[in-house]
Amino acid sequence: MRKAFVVLMAVAVAVMVAAPLSAQPKGKDLKIVYVCKMLTHPWFQAEQKGAMELAKKYGITYIGIDANLDDEAFMQGIDSAIAQKATGVAFCITDVAMGPAVTDKLKAAKIPYVTINDNVKDSAGKDVPNVGIDTYGSCFAGGKAMAELATKRGFFKKGNVVKIMSVDVSFKSFLHERTVGYQDGIIKNSGGFLTKADIVAQDNETGMFEQVLPVSQAIIHSHPEVTHWIITGLNDDSGVAPLRALEEAGFNMDNVISCGLGGYSLSSDEFRNGNKNYITIKLQPETHGSEAVRALYEFITKKTPIKGFIPTSGAIVGFDTWTKYTWD
Repeated sequence: MRKAFVVLMAVAVAVMVAAPLSAQPKGKDLKIVYVCKMLTHPWFQAEQKGAMELAKKYGITYIGIDANLDDEAFMQGIDSAIAQKATGVAFCITDVAMGPAVTDKLKAAKIPYVTINDNVKDSAGKDVPNVGIDTYGSCFAGGKAMAELATKRGFFKKGNVVKIMSVDVSFKSFLHERTVGYQDGIIKNSGGFLTKADIVAQDNETGMFEQVLPVSQAIIHSHPEVTHWIITGLNDDSGVAPLRALEEAGFNMDNVISCGLGGYSLSSDEFRNGNKNYITIKLQPETHGSEAVRALYEFITKKTPIKGFIPTSGAIVGFDTWTKYTWD
């Protein structure tokens, strides 16, 4: 799980029984709705693609609802799914604190549900069924890979001022866990050169490119003493945005290493442009969507609870290996 070049993401899949089902409808009778926090983003578009493809195979009616990072719009999306008489709901929530309210609505409507990406709890404090990744483990591996690359490039030589830049969303635990994974992976593999005192962290609101860019710029301007930066990316956006900020500041890009998470078009663009200072943890978001649909379908049609873990593979990809993979 923590090897540098291969990350096994544990995808936990289970389905909550909202109410006994007397009938076993066929695919054409089913309507599965995915309420997503940001369907315009490449990662979530890939998830939707996986969900749509499996729904089509099963003959299921699929509906995607985009909350566009707005909490109120997300709750309206849940209400819409209920009003449309969804037989199953998958959701990626805008704020995990809303988990109890969302699950109470779906339980009251007797609709089975499963979360995608982010873990939430119901009003009883129990974890909600989830399709996701081991975020700490995957990001620890990304941090380890960056530390090993930094060692090869001579970052950890006496006289260098090396800092870890983390543009975080610390008030959202499922995102902050990624940051901690990166930081631990870097520090524990720096040969004692780096400590927690070398972390420069600052929050932004969403982790998206436009939010991360100005925060990165502020960090860079506040630390002119730094000669080498190692950057932790909550996603590809927050791995790439600091690179643009450093380029604009005229920083020596040979003294920069950044890691993204996801492996979508922002990453392939970096590799296509010859960036050797960037790596990403390439995941399989399509599988998240398809496994959510599969879990709901099998429960509704066969009353089959899905337990345990379904692994999806991911890899740490850099300029030397990116052509071995398929990119959207």
